[in-house]
Order: sequence, then structure tokens, then C-alpha cells
Amino acid sequence: MHKVEYKNILIVEDNNKLRSALCEYFSARNNVTSCNSLKSAVAAVNENRYDIVLLDVILPDGNGLKLIEHTGEMPVIILSDLGSDSNMIDGFSAGATDYIVKPASCTLIDMRMALRLLPDSKAQLSSHGLELNMAKRTAAYNKKPLDLTSSEFNILMFLMQNAGKCFTAGEIYEQVWKMPHMNTTTIKVHISNLRKKMLAVSSDCAKLLIQEFGKGYAFINE
Repeated sequence: MHKVEYKNILIVEDNNKLRSALCEYFSARNNVTSCNSLKSAVAAVNENRYDIVLLDVILPDGNGLKLIEHTGEMPVIILSDLGSDSNMIDGFSAGATDYIVKPASCTLIDMRMALRLLPDSKAQLSSHGLELNMAKRTAAYNKKPLDLTSSEFNILMFLMQNAGKCFTAGEIYEQVWKMPHMNTTTIKVHISNLRKKMLAVSSDCAKLLIQEFGKGYAFINE
């Protein structure tokens, strides 16, 4: 798993317990600055250059999305309780590069941040005509774009990285979201929708994802 190391990170979070946990986790390998308000975060990005910003949306003095107006080329990952499609669309429209819904483990946040910091030479994942850019989080089959949700992309990326291995819905949840699964129905729905989108692009593309009875789901390895 990729990890964030030797980076300057800004964490903007008003929950003291969560902010402390994130700072403790990432400070082991990085230089971390933390803020608990929009005002202090704006001052921080105006004075310093950060490799990546982890941003809460609901802050005591305003909407965290307003910070993105000041971050320039700094990649911003939103970490928020707001998990609806409309909230995510607002975040990406504002310029966020990724969106993580709370609760999320530090391990998952670390992985998602690390992928965003990959150079293009290491960000490409390609197999059987299917290409993923793990940093830009784009997908295409034979140059035809696949419009995937964040969850669909994460599942497809995980299965491609473990091609040929079968995983149950529960195992996929625990590996992708880095926490115990509560309900596997959501994973099955995501995979069903993912297959439909792949089929819409090409029947050959849809065949890349297989399901084996009693074993689970896999990306082909032939």
C-alpha cells in the first residue's frame, strides 16, 4: 500500500479528537500543520505551500469549500460527514481532488492521499485495454471514458491491483474502506452498477469483471 511520506500536510478539522488522531498518525512520517477554522486555514495556505490539504467542510466559521479558492495547485481531499451525491458534486465542482466520507480510518485516508500524490509514471494502472489513473481517478476502456462514482472506482482499482484473486463482498469492503463491514448489500449494488457502465462501453469490457459462485468477485488475470 502506498503511504504518504516526507510531505507537508495541512489538516483542517474542528473536531479536536479527530484532528489530534490525524496529526499523530501523519506526523510520524510528515510535517503536519493543523487548523480548526476556515480563517486560520486561509491564513495557512496564503503563507505556506502544502503538498496536500485534508479538509472538513463544516467549520465553525464557514463552509470549508471556500478554502479551495485559496489553495491554487495544492491538491485538496475533503473529509466530511456529508456523504450525499449532491455534497460530493459540490466538493468536486469547487475543485477538490478527492472526497472521503466519515467515518474513515487513518489507514484509508493515508492510502487515498498517497494515490493523489503519485507521479503520472506510477499512477497508471492498465490491463486488457482498461486504464485507470489512480492520481486523477479517471478510467477508460480502449480510450472510451468510464464515468465512475468514487466507490465504483475504488472497487475496480482494488480488483485490478489484485487480478485473478476472488474476494467476497465483505472482503472487498474491508480491504477498500479499511474497516469492518456492516452490510455487503452496498458493495453488491456498486459492483452491479460498475458492470452496467462497463457493458455500456463494451461487452468485452464487462467481461473483465467476473463472479465465481461461493468465492466472490475478481478481475480477470489472463
